Amino acid sequence: MLVMTMANQTGTDQWRKQRGFTLVELLVATAVGGVLMGAVMTAFLSQHETYIVQDDVVEMQQNARVAMDMLTRDIRSIGYDPGSFGAALKTPGIGADGATQGLVFTRWHDDTAAMQEVEYALIDAFASVGGNDGRVDDLGRRLGTEALQPVAENVSQLEFRYLDGDGNPTSLPNNVRAIQVSIMVESANQATKAMPPPQTYTTPGGQQWTPADGFRSIFLTATVRCRNLGL
Repeated sequence: MLVMTMANQTGTDQWRKQRGFTLVELLVATAVGGVLMGAVMTAFLSQHETYIVQDDVVEMQQNARVAMDMLTRDIRSIGYDPGSFGAALKTPGIGADGATQGLVFTRWHDDTAAMQEVEYALIDAFASVGGNDGRVDDLGRRLGTEALQPVAENVSQLEFRYLDGDGNPTSLPNNVRAIQVSIMVESANQATKAMPPPQTYTTPGGQQWTPADGFRSIFLTATVRCRNLGL
């Protein structure tokens, strides 16, 4: 009897050592794991959103810089004509305020040894390829007889203001000696969180530009001297 009692006691102790978690322990472990997983997901989503915002801002700044650099370089070449073939500013419909939303001019092109017409205007670059976002917000550039080609995206506003030799607005192409160019570039994506009311920019021509609600924006303006006009 003693031997059997000791054997039973030993089996009971082993069973107690091998038993699993209780229901309460499982519930506590599940709750703690859920809290930790929620914290990890919250941190991940926050970092992911920050990455998206930073990527949007960088892309917006790059678009603005590319657009302004290209416009500045081409405006400086307006009227370049070493052979006196008649290069000139040809922008039609300049208003009394001296401002337009497009630019057209001719210049001599050394590589082709011929006159070249250049045009800038806003277009919806992807309307014909299934990617139309419904917004005319791409800066288009045309050389010669080709169609306008996109050179910078998300340029939602564009203004050219024409100045004479005294810095006053003029509607006469022959009197233009400098051009004030202004652009507003918006982010590609709308913010997922609430943002302050959008800032309104005032252009040199007096226009009021306000970005679409929820979109970040950048405004640039520069006065570029047309070195070849009036020579």
